[in-house]
Amino acid sequence: MLRKVLILLLLLFIPFGLFIYARFIEREWIEKTEHTLECAEWQGGELRLAVLTDLHARPTDGAYLDRVVMATLSLRPHAVLLLGDYLNDHRAHEGMSIAELEQHLRPLAALPCFVVLGNHDYYHGEQEVRAMLGRLGMKCVEGRCEELCAAGGKIDIGGIRCRYTFDTPGKVPAPREGVPLLLLSHTPVGAQHAHDDTLLTVAGHSHGGQICWPGGAPIWMADGKTPAAWAKGRVQVHGHPCYVSRGIGTSTLPLRFCCRPELLLLRIIPPAHYAE
Repeated sequence: MLRKVLILLLLLFIPFGLFIYARFIEREWIEKTEHTLECAEWQGGELRLAVLTDLHARPTDGAYLDRVVMATLSLRPHAVLLLGDYLNDHRAHEGMSIAELEQHLRPLAALPCFVVLGNHDYYHGEQEVRAMLGRLGMKCVEGRCEELCAAGGKIDIGGIRCRYTFDTPGKVPAPREGVPLLLLSHTPVGAQHAHDDTLLTVAGHSHGGQICWPGGAPIWMADGKTPAAWAKGRVQVHGHPCYVSRGIGTSTLPLRFCCRPELLLLRIIPPAHYAE
């Protein structure tokens, strides 16, 4: 009888323990990752770009967002790329107020910041989100480019509008001769619209699957437009190179399992760095 009771308690404890881990430990256990691009057109030294996406800020996330911002600044980036879904707005009560979010993001404004919007930002209200980003001096690059001069070189940062929200990408920026172009897209699907000579598309949206099997394979992809093969990391989207970040926050369920939040440092270097 005692053995049966112990087995029953164990069976009850395992799912409860997994829930506690996914809700209170892994959900805020940030993993810093790096991805290096060798670019023949890049004429400077090492360019460091921090990538933040899918904050999905909830009312209780203030301290976590402050840690994210401080961790971002600790990477010593030349600029920050923000890929959308700043707010969590499937249900109004689940989202942090935009005024509070603005205060948490303000330290990033010390650096050049380039942004696009995600589907949750449209749920909240496009104009209100754009106004908040504008007050912080962050440059929205949907349908256009901004030049970044840093680390002794120059690069164009362009963007397209959210392909989860819109059926078409709108205007897609094209590279200038001799100047590399990074394309910001909220969704990995957007990478298929990149011009062939675009250096890389950087995307988010998928959260890496958010809840995965051990080993990292997504259990379920919430967005039917995004195959599991495009959930995270360096991928090819219809022949176009794309890096998909697992993002920082969570949508729907505030859980992460076998899929830690990701703070990405994108390093762009000239080919000579490999020969040194």
